[in-house]
Amino acid sequence: MAQHLRQYLEAQADRIESVLAAHHAPGRVMGGTVGPRLIRFCLDPAPFSRFSTIRGLADDLALALRVTSLRIDRGQEGITVEFPNPDPRPVSLLGLLPEVTPLPLHTAILGVTQSGTPLLARLSSPDVAHVLVSGTTGSGKSALLRTVALSLLLAQSPATLRLLCLDPKGRTFGALAGAPHLLRPPVATVAEAVEVLTSLLRAMEIRDRRRENAPRIVLLVDELADLIFQGEDCVVQALTRLVQRGREAGIHVVAATQRPSSAILTGLMRANFPLRLVGRVTSAEDARVATGRAGTAAHLLEGRGDFLAVGGSGDPIRFQVAYISDREMQEQVALLQKGTGGAWGLEQSLNAPPQISQESSSIRR
Repeated sequence: MAQHLRQYLEAQADRIESVLAAHHAPGRVMGGTVGPRLIRFCLDPAPFSRFSTIRGLADDLALALRVTSLRIDRGQEGITVEFPNPDPRPVSLLGLLPEVTPLPLHTAILGVTQSGTPLLARLSSPDVAHVLVSGTTGSGKSALLRTVALSLLLAQSPATLRLLCLDPKGRTFGALAGAPHLLRPPVATVAEAVEVLTSLLRAMEIRDRRRENAPRIVLLVDELADLIFQGEDCVVQALTRLVQRGREAGIHVVAATQRPSSAILTGLMRANFPLRLVGRVTSAEDARVATGRAGTAAHLLEGRGDFLAVGGSGDPIRFQVAYISDREMQEQVALLQKGTGGAWGLEQSLNAPPQISQESSSIRR
């Protein structure tokens, strides 16, 4: 660790302890981690110091530490204090890939946790199956979708995994055009999206009758709210059926929206997204709606790829999205084209021989 960083951390730890002592809620900083965007301290409070008192001192601590935001939480590590790293460093998807190669089948890279561990999601696990991404403009939703898409392409062959991309904005998946895993070029119009969803439902029914689930088909949807508002009931009905029954047929939905409220998604649809990836939202109520639980403080996230992974009954995992630029995506797609040839049609993918894979946990660190 660089000397200047060590001095900074020691000074910040001293400031935290001084503020707590001044408000009669003493505690000691016992260690922590330095992540790409955030610093986390582990706090050991005195036996008589109440968590509610310490949490109520968030503004005073932020002022003492001279940071714009500060988050206090409790979990398996005890009480944690998180604040922005004054010297943030980017997380590159291409730089992260060598650390996790080879990836298990049907597994996407999400990013890096605060401890520096790569965070993965295996879509074929029943604890994942479908993924709902939410957050305000600038939170990093589209960047996360692109990372999921490219990490799947780079780790799987078209024989084991295929992609469908719905992109009403027309900007998120453009660099993937020509990738051999795509069942068709990225779709940007509502009429085409409705056609894709209808075809995918037919494919699901055919696979159910044949008891097939390979190759896996991943449907990536950016700006889900735009698609629902313009496509109306037929889009909602199709997506609801896909998230209800798609996993057994080897079909997975990864969809992004700013706020997954009842005005956008039905309760039945929301209930069938076991894994939620939540970026910065505007309020504590929006954080509850997006994560499906209270107390996550997603409204205090930093934005620009700072996310929470929320699934099952475990504690949310905070992570930084691994970033990939348009140019890098285009270069990787060009390499895939040279190595694998043209894309298959949907009918060919449905007739491919079944692939058997062992299920694994939903989130891997």
